[in-house]
Amino acid sequence: MRSSVLRVLVAVLLAGLCFLALAEPSFAQCAMCRASVPQVFAKNLNVAVIVLLAPPVSLFAAIFFIAFRNRKG
Repeated sequence: MRSSVLRVLVAVLLAGLCFLALAEPSFAQCAMCRASVPQVFAKNLNVAVIVLLAPPVSLFAAIFFIAFRNRKG
């Protein structure tokens, strides 16, 4: 049981890393942000969007992991 959960977790992490490595064009801003932000600050804005995305994704992953771990059946 424990090894299968670990195997699934490793597969999900590997898929996530592959997705992040191959998704460089998706780091662009919306049209309004691109028009209002100078090009010098655009890279920092991309990093800020990723930083703001980390807590909700972490919470979702933690809740999913706890639910997966405590499932009955």
